[in-house]
Amino acid sequence: MKARASYLYALLFSLPLSCLAQENQTAWDMSVASFNVHYLSQRHPDRLPWEERREAVSQAVNELKADIIGFQEVENWVGRGQFGDNIQLQWILTQSPQYAAAAVGDPDMYPETQPILYRPDKFTPLQQGFFYFSETPDLIYSRPWDQSFPSYASWVQFLNLSNNQSFRVVNVHFDHSSKINRHGAAGLVTERIQPWLEEKEPVIVLGDFNALSWFETMDILRDAGLHLADPEGSTFHFNRGLNLFPAIDHVLFSGFEQREETLRLNKKYDGVWPSDHYPIRVVLGFLEDDPTTSTESQERLSCTTGSDETTTC
Repeated sequence: MKARASYLYALLFSLPLSCLAQENQTAWDMSVASFNVHYLSQRHPDRLPWEERREAVSQAVNELKADIIGFQEVENWVGRGQFGDNIQLQWILTQSPQYAAAAVGDPDMYPETQPILYRPDKFTPLQQGFFYFSETPDLIYSRPWDQSFPSYASWVQFLNLSNNQSFRVVNVHFDHSSKINRHGAAGLVTERIQPWLEEKEPVIVLGDFNALSWFETMDILRDAGLHLADPEGSTFHFNRGLNLFPAIDHVLFSGFEQREETLRLNKKYDGVWPSDHYPIRVVLGFLEDDPTTSTESQERLSCTTGSDETTTC
């Protein structure tokens, strides 16, 4: 009898906390994810062979259940700046028809190796663009400060169909070997997002930063006014499940608050790792529950390239 009374007391005591947790959730919350799927190399076909792990990739993507996913290394590298058909993107879209792709285009005009997938039933893309981490950021495939391999940021402005709030998602892949390049990239990201922050537009910056949470690279982004989602263990594991150092894949944001702990899919699928990175997911809620968007931005559906050129899409 005493045990039953204790159980009922505990149950009643927990109800207000449960209700409070539900009240903190809103219809405008959304989940965003980052996933470095590892590039394909026709020169090194035995390096994480795509045919062996593509099923695992699609299972991971669908298990994430994210509203928006920023991908890195979605590329079929031939060599000397040449890329083959983007069979990774084609596969993911085929296996996950709930998504559409933004931050993509003709590879001669728009780099497509960092697509941002989104739920078209929840969001509409308004604009998209890119900038390279270099002294000429609007020049496609321009090399960074130390002239190593080109790296860049893709971005999309979305309209949230639930509350007519526009927001930006920036998807980055920072240099893994050069601190100079990482610091330069972080500085360029802060420069490009500053006008959006000044306009009080919510911003999400996610991707593979190749930097631990306390590195100066991340401090540069935090100093710009971005908040870092709680890291959750290792995210790079050498394709062997070796968790030797903390997260290098992150989600940062402004104009949102984190609703839940960061999810990290550190698992195999049918005995196969999807990639040498674990995908991560963060649930975010808008700080303002009833924001408004101008009629002009709702009616405009355009795609901009790295500079001021605009094309209708």
